[in-house]
Amino acid sequence: MIKEEDIRKQVKSLKRFYMDSFTFAIVNVVLILVWVIADSGSTFWPKYVIVIWGIALMFKAYRMGLLPLFFHHLSFLTPEWEEKKIKELTEEPQEQRRVHLNRDRKK
Repeated sequence: MIKEEDIRKQVKSLKRFYMDSFTFAIVNVVLILVWVIADSGSTFWPKYVIVIWGIALMFKAYRMGLLPLFFHHLSFLTPEWEEKKIKELTEEPQEQRRVHLNRDRKK
């Protein structure tokens, strides 16, 4: 059984991650607006902040165990998908043989 104290720590950590994500979005929108207003003719320099900070957030999400939740929506990244695909591919020749045999019997 998970202790209430551990659950509280987990919720605080999750809240901190959500606040970091919100701050990431707001700061990057502001940086993009500064780039558009001040020097949109030059290279898109906010990309460096977006990429580096984004990678840091991804590592934090991974450590918190949030990335498997995201990967669950991408079905081809789950171990269950791999097993299902292996089973599907190994059974496919048998299914094809059944179809061919049924066609041959009808003739």
